[in-house]
Amino acid sequence: MAENKKKPVKKKASPLHVMKNPFKKAAPKEEKQKLFEETPGLQKIYLYIIVVDQSVATTVEKLLQECGSSAQFTHNGRGTAPREIMGILNVVEDKKAVINAFVCEDKLEDTRNELDAFFRESKKNKGVGFAIPLSALQGIRTYKYLTQTF
Repeated sequence: MAENKKKPVKKKASPLHVMKNPFKKAAPKEEKQKLFEETPGLQKIYLYIIVVDQSVATTVEKLLQECGSSAQFTHNGRGTAPREIMGILNVVEDKKAVINAFVCEDKLEDTRNELDAFFRESKKNKGVGFAIPLSALQGIRTYKYLTQTF
């Protein structure tokens, strides 16, 4: 007796399976990402940190804006010196302002010179300032926000 084995019948695809989904986005083509140094029009950004007395913080903020700083953030703080040492040094106020400012590379030298002149102008204008280069940013929108180049 020969057994009759039925072969599986292939189902035809319905028209719904054949149609392309109009809402599905096409896969993006892979592009090589350019390195920062190879991207034209972009320059390095520095985070300038300045610690001054709260009484001169607004003056420093205005000075930074005039120098071309794109964004500043000010935080209030307090000095860490003990009261005994502050009494010996005749320092009355320990309220400080920490100003974080983003400065482009081409404006960095001008900003440093202006802050140096500000600190030398008066004994009341005491403080410290230093710049840190930012080596990485997440996304071009962040870069545009920090450099105000929308």
